[in-house]
Amino acid sequence: MIEALKNIGFIVTERLERKDLSSDLQNRYSELPADYQEFLQRFQTITNESDNVWFNSIEDFNGESDSGFRWNEFELMGLEALADDKESCDMIRLFWDSHIPILMSVKDGYQYLCIDLSPENYGKIYYGVEPEFEDSAEFVCDSFNHLLEMLSSNEKNDILTNFK
Repeated sequence: MIEALKNIGFIVTERLERKDLSSDLQNRYSELPADYQEFLQRFQTITNESDNVWFNSIEDFNGESDSGFRWNEFELMGLEALADDKESCDMIRLFWDSHIPILMSVKDGYQYLCIDLSPENYGKIYYGVEPEFEDSAEFVCDSFNHLLEMLSSNEKNDILTNFK
């Protein structure tokens, strides 16, 4: 699938050796789908030519990248904006505890794709957009591999055009 992403214009720096996710991330997201974990081991960076759409990498998740945009930036923005509202902050944390952001875009506003890790929707891909990232989550497809197939095909999908 990395080759397919290259074929549609993504710039890929491939990973040369295996790297582990930090224990903090593994503790928070202990049940990542196997296809996504395998994908993470294949690259260090994947970004579009304009560098305004990118896949979060192990380095991003571990806080080791030089990106000025953290992997959980949308969660942090929501928590900061609602810092005085404990109930809202709890709801934001609850959402992000079961949704890992995998593909980010600042191309046309702040947008993301995430994997739902909740038991009832495990592995499904959702789309979210500012300003209320958690409330806007919209179903995209049933699995990470299906998402990669959709991205690399010419299939028309209004949501995914924001991520190419």
